[in-house]
Amino acid sequence: MKKSFFSKLTVLILALVMVFSLAACGGKPASAPEGTSKQDAASPGVQTLKVYTWWDITKVEHLKKMKEDFEAENPDIKLEFITIPSKYADTMVTKLAGGEIPDVMMLAMDQIPRYALSGMLLPLDDMASQDYKDSLYPVVKDALTVQGTMYAAARDVTPKVMYLNTKMFAEAGIEIPADNWTLEEFTDIAKKLTKGTGAESQWGYYWKNYTDQTYALMASFGGKLYSDDGKSSVLSTDEKTMEALKYMYDLYNTYKVCPSAAQASQFGDSEFSPFMANKVAMQIGALSTASTFDANGTEYTVLPMPSVDGVSRTSSFVNSWVIPKAAKNPDLSWRVVEFLSGKQGQQIALDMNYGLPASKEVDTTAFEAKTPYNKYFVQALEAAVPFPVNLNGAGFQTMFQKECEALWAGAVAPEDFAKNVDAQAKQILSK
Repeated sequence: MKKSFFSKLTVLILALVMVFSLAACGGKPASAPEGTSKQDAASPGVQTLKVYTWWDITKVEHLKKMKEDFEAENPDIKLEFITIPSKYADTMVTKLAGGEIPDVMMLAMDQIPRYALSGMLLPLDDMASQDYKDSLYPVVKDALTVQGTMYAAARDVTPKVMYLNTKMFAEAGIEIPADNWTLEEFTDIAKKLTKGTGAESQWGYYWKNYTDQTYALMASFGGKLYSDDGKSSVLSTDEKTMEALKYMYDLYNTYKVCPSAAQASQFGDSEFSPFMANKVAMQIGALSTASTFDANGTEYTVLPMPSVDGVSRTSSFVNSWVIPKAAKNPDLSWRVVEFLSGKQGQQIALDMNYGLPASKEVDTTAFEAKTPYNKYFVQALEAAVPFPVNLNGAGFQTMFQKECEALWAGAVAPEDFAKNVDAQAKQILSK
């Protein structure tokens, strides 16, 4: 019995010696859980942080540049970009619930309330310095805040402006208006540029029945979609919103300066197909719209949104960087986010034509010098309001767009449309 006991003890001691020997010689450590930061075995002391995006870094040059510059300034961190190419928002919810936790991830602003109110995001108020917060444009601060708490840092900002088809203006002998043009001038030009029948038809203005396109014009009036608590819509009760709805109704049904959905679709599936076919003279777009027109050879220029009651207003969408609440190293994650969304990262994105900056500290001089109209994109950042988001916004937008079809077709009056939307919204938004 004693011999058996001492034999077993000897085996146990030898096994422990081998374990400690392997550790001393740099034996392979246990793998970190998937989706979490981990120590780089090839570079002791270097942490690898995982950044989840819907973009493929191998195809997106500005992300490559951001990664290179960040790692050069932060030799203790390596970034690994992971692409989720489709159904991003829902896929990431599933991954987070299953314990696959990124260190940093992209998120569109319309998803921030959903994630934040479900407890999936780390609040950033205590991590972001006051100087960082002060550097942001007002529209960015609003877009990144949920119930008074900052949950995201901006990746890029997309304010809306008005595109003008210069070929159509020239052929009609109409001068491009000044950049302080008014809604009345816009309406008059739209009427003059609407003419012809059948195959010869052309129109002064058009917007596809998407909520962001509709809201951009509502925002120019100072209108809103939702109540302050987000539990209802305010189309029938907000004076500025009703004013905007009546105006858009008139563009279609009184002034008849817009093609119907069927008329527009004959030129292609893109929301800008009629414009690129030189059949629509004016249309709201973003910075990325210019790339679409350039690729098509379309002749165009840009102006700010026409002023209403002496003020030019617009709306903007904001994409962001966020840190999951369960991130393993929040301080390291913030260093990444602060770089990507701060002066350096935003300068890279602007210089490489991948979005307008969130920070007022970014130098826009070179960007504005590229064209006579780029300055209007930058100016729009000061006056823009965020595209309105809501926890139940997806359901509301589906309903809203369906009801809009009847309004644009003249099948329902603006007042009845607004009351109908508000009644349905109570059921959708109060969930």
